[in-house]
Amino acid sequence: MADRNVALCLAPLASPDGFISQVEAKGFRVSAHERLCSPEGLELIRSMSGPLVVAACGPDRARGLLASAAGDNGREARFIDLYLTPDEVGASLVVSLGGETVSRAEGLEPVQDAVLVVGGGVGGCRAALDLAEMGILVYLVEKNLGLGGIMARLDKTFPTLDCSICILGPILVDAASHPLIEVINNAQVTGVEGSAGAFRARVRQEPFYVDQDKCSGCGACAEVCPVILPSTWNLGMKPRKAVRVLFEQAVPLCSAIDRENCIECRLCEDACERKAINFDDEPRELDLDAGAIILAAGAKTFDPARAPEMGYGTVPGVITNLELERVLCATGPTGGEFLDPRGRPVESVAFIQCVGSRDMKFNPYCSGYCCTASVKEAMMIREHAPDARVHILYNDLRTAGKGFEELALRAREEGIEFIRGLAGKIVPGPDSKPEIIYEDMKRGELGRLVVDLAVLAVGLEGSQVNIRFGNARLIKDGYGFIREPNPFLRPLYTSVEGIFTLGTVHGPRDISETASEASGAAAEVAAFLGRIAKRGA
Repeated sequence: MADRNVALCLAPLASPDGFISQVEAKGFRVSAHERLCSPEGLELIRSMSGPLVVAACGPDRARGLLASAAGDNGREARFIDLYLTPDEVGASLVVSLGGETVSRAEGLEPVQDAVLVVGGGVGGCRAALDLAEMGILVYLVEKNLGLGGIMARLDKTFPTLDCSICILGPILVDAASHPLIEVINNAQVTGVEGSAGAFRARVRQEPFYVDQDKCSGCGACAEVCPVILPSTWNLGMKPRKAVRVLFEQAVPLCSAIDRENCIECRLCEDACERKAINFDDEPRELDLDAGAIILAAGAKTFDPARAPEMGYGTVPGVITNLELERVLCATGPTGGEFLDPRGRPVESVAFIQCVGSRDMKFNPYCSGYCCTASVKEAMMIREHAPDARVHILYNDLRTAGKGFEELALRAREEGIEFIRGLAGKIVPGPDSKPEIIYEDMKRGELGRLVVDLAVLAVGLEGSQVNIRFGNARLIKDGYGFIREPNPFLRPLYTSVEGIFTLGTVHGPRDISETASEASGAAAEVAAFLGRIAKRGA
């Protein structure tokens, strides 16, 4: 068996166990590693004796690195490209081992000329539009009532301080109105079967209890609804009704009834001139056929209540950066008037950086966007309250994007104070205002700062993408982000062939990075569908 060794890279394989068993059945000894191009993987190759077959990435990726390791012992090595080698008859992908063939994807069906995009934020919509403009049918599945994601909640964007919804709104309208994009909102993908080129996704769309074809979003139903609830869109800082649109510029602009909190007074039925109210509405189960899938489900923000020393939820005036965005927004809970939670004008603000990020108790990585977001929000505060005192407490200020450092320099010129200090605790101070106790790293002593608002710059965490992909495994890192097989050369791929990723679902990113990845993912998918089609030709 010594002369029949295979060094196998698991990263390109959707179902590695079945593949390994087939290779071993042909008399080969398989040594597998999750990533052969890593130092540990290269050492595995060097440790193997005798003639060797290396099954991994193709020549345009890591061939030189792998060949160098395989030739360390003066031996000859054969290489098999697990991504690109087609079967002679096009029924499945195969690799040839000593004249024998081993199937990687049995029974490949004809390619479906459609793509499923999971997540309707700026990245998902951008990818959907790019694909649709190439003539590819797109199913755009969004779990919320409307498209837009986190960007739709922002007041302005960095580094230009442009209106967020002014940039995003046209993209949402174009996506919802494109003839080759089918928006399926208020829905989630519950499972995926099949393989690359022939996926079948099961989607559950929850009932709206309002006919979406008849509803115009006029809001007459909400006016008469007697049930008042905290608005999740405004992070609980503004009331809403049991029947409502998601937000004023929502796409699609249609109402839905929250049956969990509805008292069934049916006043909305009488108020609706279009007769759109339908209390008999039921969930829909959809089966969607797609040749490829793009995961654009985004990330979630760190819950600062997990760090009780920061005073979130216990000290009045401690809010998150996303809550501040809603306060400053004209459609937010205060109508754009800059007030603290007790309704008083704000005269002083302090931003606390790295809450939940760069912290070994929670997430040791940098979330990337937070520093520049705080600088942006500090500048926005200057517009609302020119005389307000604004402080930013930071560990290291990381403003690495195009125009980001220039924004920080402008903020310093505007009189915003940057304090290199680590906040250790926020406690109730005079008049129950937040009092920040921090380590002043410049002076080497403890400092205290009392402000009207303490804004926690919370980081990003991996959202739970709980879609089942048959027998294939979607590899994630230890923080819940989707892991790429090769983050350098295949940054938009996943461990499952035919499934791609973009945006914060595979790591912290800002809006511009997400939009760039969206167009990149669309291009990768279009090329991938072309390659798959040739296999079955």
